[in-house]
Amino acid sequence: MECMEQTIALADGKGWSRRRFIGWGVMGLAGWLLLPGGAAAAVIEDDLALVSHLAQMGEREAPLMVLRDFESDPDGEVSRHIRRTLRQREALLAAVRKKIGLEEKIDLSLEAIEVRLLFVPQLRQPSSAAYRRYCVDVTDFLFGMSHTDNFYSAITSPRRDLPVIASQGISAFLVHRLAKGYRAICRFRTASGKHVKYRVSGSFFSNHLGAVDLEIEVLAEGSFGLRRRPFTVWQNNGAAFRTLMAVPVEETLHYYLGTATDRQIAKTLRHGEPESLAAAQRLASEWMAVEESIVGGLVDRVLDRYCRRYQLALPANSGTHGEAPSPALPQYRYRRQGRHLVHQLGFHDAVAMYMDDPSAFRKRLMLGVRA
Repeated sequence: MECMEQTIALADGKGWSRRRFIGWGVMGLAGWLLLPGGAAAAVIEDDLALVSHLAQMGEREAPLMVLRDFESDPDGEVSRHIRRTLRQREALLAAVRKKIGLEEKIDLSLEAIEVRLLFVPQLRQPSSAAYRRYCVDVTDFLFGMSHTDNFYSAITSPRRDLPVIASQGISAFLVHRLAKGYRAICRFRTASGKHVKYRVSGSFFSNHLGAVDLEIEVLAEGSFGLRRRPFTVWQNNGAAFRTLMAVPVEETLHYYLGTATDRQIAKTLRHGEPESLAAAQRLASEWMAVEESIVGGLVDRVLDRYCRRYQLALPANSGTHGEAPSPALPQYRYRRQGRHLVHQLGFHDAVAMYMDDPSAFRKRLMLGVRA
């Protein structure tokens, strides 16, 4: 759905960092572990019952606020959106045909893409507060399972323009909806060399419920740099209950395992010397599909253990039961095999194999793909 770009300032809702939770008292999240096992489970079960209501809430398009202003950003979702909607820009296509003719095949390249991130904030209501508490608790649980330090600076629900992105650690933002504004140059080129370029702009609501994007940039000829943003956005619009439970776990695993993925990609880039940025991006896309495969299996293991820890059952109105299906997107092409392999290896052995040598995990994964 296309959206209008507008900015409406609201009073800021204070986010909850782990430090603030610790000072919240025995009835807050940090106090859960001080309660008897049954009481702690009851508190969490009540919160999850509230969280399940988020999956049933109506869709809102306003107020639309700025999360991050325009920056150079090779956002894959934006690129796909521009290409998909170009056919609807009849005036632009007519101008292209007039400039370079109809007799030849025309290739399109996108250049100088800039992206602005916008969001519709969560409402101030018990279900939103409960989801924030759950996200903090389940990520703490995951860090404990993986024996690693918590790298989140804070998990917050922003309610004003340009919320602060921490200079250290990862900032996680909980929002109702995420939107992306864009401006880019479309270059149309024929086989004979004729070309023309036009600027395009627009905005749309994102389908990504959570995303940790790997960005590749050209540092010098034949040299590429990798980076993951120091913030992640978790939107709850249209998400089934199990998906709401999975998003903070999944995106946390992407940051954790992503250190091994990025090391592997960098190593392959140094030895393979891809001839172009597009070739480097194709290589990264293949490895991100491998990363998605292990993440899918690990999410299942984490949520199973989390529910067993508190002796929880999914609320009756959760809307889904059992394993959540994988979306039919290219990056999830190995998810089924990844779940099976993680089930064979177990949580800790799967993580250890991937963190030590992602290529060894990929070899095992491909055996399942070819079977």
